Amino acid sequence: MSTLYIDRKNLRLAIDGDALIFYQDGLRTTTLPINIIDRICIRGDLTLSANVLGKLGEHDIGVLVFDGRNHRVTLLMPCARKDAARRVIQAHYSTDPAFCAAFAQELVKEKIRGDLALLQKQQEQPHIAQNRLHHPIAQLERTLDQLARPIADTATLRGIEGQAAAATFTAIANILPASLNFREHNRNPPRDPYNVALSLGYTLLHHDMVRQIHLTGLDPYIGYYHNLTHGRESLACDLIEPLRPLVTAWAIELFHDHTLRPEDFTMRGEACNMGKAARGRYYPAYENRAKEWRKTMREQCLNLLHTLATAADKQPEMRQYIAAFNEEDDLTTI
Repeated sequence: MSTLYIDRKNLRLAIDGDALIFYQDGLRTTTLPINIIDRICIRGDLTLSANVLGKLGEHDIGVLVFDGRNHRVTLLMPCARKDAARRVIQAHYSTDPAFCAAFAQELVKEKIRGDLALLQKQQEQPHIAQNRLHHPIAQLERTLDQLARPIADTATLRGIEGQAAAATFTAIANILPASLNFREHNRNPPRDPYNVALSLGYTLLHHDMVRQIHLTGLDPYIGYYHNLTHGRESLACDLIEPLRPLVTAWAIELFHDHTLRPEDFTMRGEACNMGKAARGRYYPAYENRAKEWRKTMREQCLNLLHTLATAADKQPEMRQYIAAFNEEDDLTTI
């Protein structure tokens, strides 16, 4: 399945015969054969006519439009023949407790491995006393040993993950500057500068993952570790779990390299707020780092496709949908 991702300003799309024609600032810039595209994702400032949308529909090309402000899909015209088959299998296994537990256990293991690597790297820093991190590192190692054996239900996994997260953030409280007043992970609202940076990073990561899920033709609302909940993109919540340690570590870096400073934040009641100047530094820093993370996000989605196809191949009633999983997923960006 081939996806065209458009993220550019002042671009116009036209169709001439069997070709997509792109014009930037009135000048013809790019031509692509229409028959190689299954889905178009639009994020930038693209102009196209109703006639072009109609032509795309005739060719079964799905169109996704992302609002730059709230990151939500504002138009979805699926390529039904392929996306629907993928989503049938996706939904089928969301009701299979054994599949959900096995899939979730791998997510939790990867997350805890990431947290362990984060603490081990911090332990190597010359300004951090090793004895501060010895106990939480040992605790995470014991947790990974526990996860080497199959866990039968997601509720137990959530308890294990929660204990590991508490150990990780207790360790982080021991290595962050005292001026940040970080004691524990909190949100809604975050009550200290580090939690503000962390919560915003997790939110941006979540929306990036929602985009990647749409690009692979899956439904972001149907997850396996996080239950189906009204208004929540549960699959995105699932797939960012192993990536959270990347944001956790990056948020530490922001304060260590003085991209963010305590004086960039103010308190309003119990809520801590990041100032405008700091946000002006934060968002470019996130975008720069997210370029690396988005490759991993796409790999997460493609790995899920492979996992679903492998499971479906073992059930005769599901095999009729596997053709939608066997095509290589290409991503072209302009």
